[in-house]
Amino acid sequence: MILNFISAFDLIYALILLCILPRIFRGRVKRKNPELLKYYNTGVYTKLIGTIFFCSVYIFYYGGGDTTNYFIGVRACLEVLLNNPLDYLKLLVAENGVELNAFFYEVKSYPPIYMLRDSRTMAVIKLSSIFAIPGLGGFYSTSIIISLFSFSWIWKFYIFFRTRYPNKTKAINLAVLYLPSSIFWASGIMKDTYTFCATCFVVFAVHKIFIEKKRNFNTFFQLILALYIIITMKSYIMFALLPGLLIFTNFERVKKIKSKFVKIIFLPFAFFIALVIANALLFNSDDLFGKYSADNLLNEAAVQNADLKRSVYGENSFDIGTFEPTFDGILSVFIPAISASLFRPYITEVNNTAMLLSGLENTLTLGLAIWALLTQPFSFLKSLRKDSFLIFCLLFTLTLAFGVGVSAANFGALVRYKIPFLPFFIFLLLNNIKRLDNKVSPDNLSSKIEATDNQINDDNFLINQSRKFS
Repeated sequence: MILNFISAFDLIYALILLCILPRIFRGRVKRKNPELLKYYNTGVYTKLIGTIFFCSVYIFYYGGGDTTNYFIGVRACLEVLLNNPLDYLKLLVAENGVELNAFFYEVKSYPPIYMLRDSRTMAVIKLSSIFAIPGLGGFYSTSIIISLFSFSWIWKFYIFFRTRYPNKTKAINLAVLYLPSSIFWASGIMKDTYTFCATCFVVFAVHKIFIEKKRNFNTFFQLILALYIIITMKSYIMFALLPGLLIFTNFERVKKIKSKFVKIIFLPFAFFIALVIANALLFNSDDLFGKYSADNLLNEAAVQNADLKRSVYGENSFDIGTFEPTFDGILSVFIPAISASLFRPYITEVNNTAMLLSGLENTLTLGLAIWALLTQPFSFLKSLRKDSFLIFCLLFTLTLAFGVGVSAANFGALVRYKIPFLPFFIFLLLNNIKRLDNKVSPDNLSSKIEATDNQINDDNFLINQSRKFS
């Protein structure tokens, strides 16, 4: 089993990639954002270490799982490529069904059947096969390249955060770069790796294109790719993203209007337009979202909840209660669903080593949330009133947490499904902790003193020159 996924060549090549690729990207960061270089270094290597650890856990601890099954599918795609490059290009755009099966039948190599029948898992396999080409078909090397691609989008998101909140460095680092769940579970060949980084990039790109109005083809193309990834792999994330993003972009535009009278007129109009757009995209797009469309989402959640009731997942499952696929039924489990997504599994519910990391993280998060709500409720509300992005963070967190809570069947799925909203939720909790705000470092202090001395010398020079002329 182990020999099917690792080889001496793959390990050596993976080590070479670890040494070379981060240095290549680091040069670009050094040119554009030299002041952030040290954060990039720690962030990217933390991500890569998490990737190696993630792959090793699935091979040596679990003995296989989703990521290794995805890799089996990736290998089948590479067989198609080696047999006929033109067939491989057709495979990438082929729909699921007989047409797709024909490509694999030709080379007598198949993805796992349950993945072959699911368009979402096949989207992961097809995209990962592209990264497997420079990865030379190795499990570790392909996972490393995918993680570096993922981190490039996360880094864009990080830059957006640092630009918007320059005095919140520690809070942003903890929320975006060093969160254990995203470092471990959003690594390697998994849907969660792609959808997490795509969510991050969508927020960055929407702000850049629609608020800063800095439009270029590269950003627009990557935004389309990110949206495609979300829609094809986990389309329900769009339901959580769209309302908050529409409110965020409209409020940011209102802020730029100087006239209070125009603001009063424009604000309700903008809110109405946002509702119309959200309704058109979410409730009239069944072909786009499939079984995760708004019309089918409640039924899908109820089916997965019923699956849980049959105890398919054993001790690793959790129960938020029975509900009907109606608005009233969903509302009855609103609090348990959100609570489960935000804070479970509790440390007392951890029954294996792999879940221990999530249990410890959730314990700290729960303690932080209780402390924030008890000691700083008014400060929290005040920050929401002043900052539309924090409103987006709250809406996105609650919406996706609710969706995950009512549909996730077990803790193994829960800890992965919740990853996209975690940076936003953690930043909401850390934002009002003043002790985490930036302080003047000795380096900054010395530079300020040097600048002051230079200014004094310049002033003295001008005074002396004026005296000479006088």
